[in-house]
Amino acid sequence: MTFYKQGYIIIRKLITKEESKEMFDHLSSRKDGSLEDEQSINTPSFYGDDLMRKYQSKLHPNIEKSTGLDLFKTYTYARVYKRGDILRIHRDREACEISITLDLGGDPWDIWVLDRDENPVKITLNAGDALVYRGCEIHHWRGKFEGDKHVQVFMHFVDKYGQYAWAKDDKVK
Repeated sequence: MTFYKQGYIIIRKLITKEESKEMFDHLSSRKDGSLEDEQSINTPSFYGDDLMRKYQSKLHPNIEKSTGLDLFKTYTYARVYKRGDILRIHRDREACEISITLDLGGDPWDIWVLDRDENPVKITLNAGDALVYRGCEIHHWRGKFEGDKHVQVFMHFVDKYGQYAWAKDDKVK
């Protein structure tokens, strides 16, 4: 299946183990994360982290190739999940037309999507793997986290020629 047909794809080993470890360690060491994210309450989150934005720029051409779209970057958002966290089912706002959930490591935690026929699909990622999906269309969530720590970064894009191109300079948290 293609990104165009199913609305999501999995890219195995999008980044190396060393790159994943660099981002994991960087986010894990930060003590200034916001705890006010409504989607995952009391979970440290980081909007627009400089290192995550650097990787977003680096991965941009690969994401364009994988989706077959010309993309503008919008923003990055990362979370350091802890035991008991839940990510409720949702779709993303316009600045997240094309989204990446990039697994940076920690204890495994599956992500779920509803496919275009509204069937739940469980996706297992390893550190360095990414789920690329149409964030405004594809419902996604995670059940209750049973591990101790899991680190993710979300990188968001919009189609340069699409209806959300206006969101390319997103500044909203």
